[in-house]
Amino acid sequence: MCTHLQKRGAVYYFRRTIPKALQSAFDGQTQWMHSLGTKDLAEGKRLARLAGTETDKLIDDAMNLATKTTAAAPRQSIASWPHAEWQIEDAEYLAQESYRQEAEYEGRADLRDALTERFNVASDALTPNEMAARDLLAQERFEVSVARDRLAHMERQLSKAVASELDDTRPDVAKPPASTPLADVGKAGAMLDPTIIDLWSTERKVKAKGIDAHRAVARWFHERVGEKPASAITRSDVLAFKTKLVDEGQSAANIKMKLSRLRTTLQWAFDNDYAASNVASGVRIKDTEAAKNRRREFDLASLNAIFASPIYSASYRPTQARGEAAYWLPLLALFTGARMEELGQLRPSDIVRRNYPDGDGVERSAFFICLTEDSEDGLTLKNAKSERDVPMHPEIIKFGFLSYVEAIKAQGHSRLFHELKPNIYGTLTAKWGEWFNGYKRSACNINDRRMTFHSFRHTFKHYARHVGMIEGIQRQIMGHRSGDVADSYGSGYSLHKLVEGMAQFRVPGLSLPAPSQAR
Repeated sequence: MCTHLQKRGAVYYFRRTIPKALQSAFDGQTQWMHSLGTKDLAEGKRLARLAGTETDKLIDDAMNLATKTTAAAPRQSIASWPHAEWQIEDAEYLAQESYRQEAEYEGRADLRDALTERFNVASDALTPNEMAARDLLAQERFEVSVARDRLAHMERQLSKAVASELDDTRPDVAKPPASTPLADVGKAGAMLDPTIIDLWSTERKVKAKGIDAHRAVARWFHERVGEKPASAITRSDVLAFKTKLVDEGQSAANIKMKLSRLRTTLQWAFDNDYAASNVASGVRIKDTEAAKNRRREFDLASLNAIFASPIYSASYRPTQARGEAAYWLPLLALFTGARMEELGQLRPSDIVRRNYPDGDGVERSAFFICLTEDSEDGLTLKNAKSERDVPMHPEIIKFGFLSYVEAIKAQGHSRLFHELKPNIYGTLTAKWGEWFNGYKRSACNINDRRMTFHSFRHTFKHYARHVGMIEGIQRQIMGHRSGDVADSYGSGYSLHKLVEGMAQFRVPGLSLPAPSQAR
């Protein structure tokens, strides 16, 4: 029997497609879907059967109305409904086809459950094909979520624009004085999305990805607690939100992230008089797995495996590796401690030779990698401290990086790694990072999921400490913020001290390939 039962996380849902020919009777709605509020399979089936009976009746009523031109449609005019006999037969056929497809869908429920359970295991227990399938599923889910949030945002903006246009044509509607800032109109009714998030993101200059992430949390919150203005949200609402996420089987890490973003949004609302307090303050969840899942540095065996892999030993350049990005980004990350996107967006002009005095006042020179922001050229950094000059390590020069830079400059490319393609947020290295994580598993046999490309940054920090590099020099090279107030005085360490500090850096026992397999 077709029960239209679907499982999301640990909770069962009712899902049923509305026949296409009848969707106009339900305001264009394409399906019915709602939570059954239970994790028990038997109870879920019982409730789904009841919901199925109800929706059977709705479909039957809609079909009957198609033959009665004098009867009122359930929700709108029946002008667009099928009237001819062949149209009714076609609608019946589509309805039956929908039933058949849903039955087949439900027939695969056990297979989906098995795959879901399989994908929940640790990465090292999955085959490369299963890992790739899980990666694709996660990416699709994220992109669907982003698209849904953007659509909802556009619909709300359109509704506001239409309402405003209608108000402008009605003389009886009071208009705010021309001198009143728009942001101050109707503070008591301001919603998290779009009003609060729009204002917060504009003030803080938040990137598109961050805006989408916070919109998604606002949507999650309102779907589970109900839509209400920021000023009307209570601490009980936030606690109820957390409880629902727990009941749905979401991981502590995901819940922690959602609560953090909700706190950020409500804190801005409180700071700017859109709410009387930040009711999410102090509402947290303990993530007992956080320490276990924290990123870690590459151990020596993993580093040797990366630099002995086909990229370095056989000039292997698969399409997703984006040419010489595959060769240079890991090397640069290891010997600079820089972030992936900082390296991926480098231009030939960012590699410069600087003159500086040493400790005795003798004029010296060295090559530096300049990490800078340039909005006109699309260069972005994490924060103000991220803008810095990083001395080029002797190993990078030995590998022929300067020759590579000159070759790219001669070819007229604006980026050193010109084959990198930006994602929907304009991030050049997002897709490349996905490729690298798959490559380290398949080609390097590195299955510890705590080791990602960002682990090169941890590795630089680990070995910088190991060789005794001064902590402040480490931070300045890596673009790290400091908790020490004294570090905010002056302009940091001199170029001479940075070059000396970088020259100390080494990884004992590391076997690097022969320079240079870059093309």
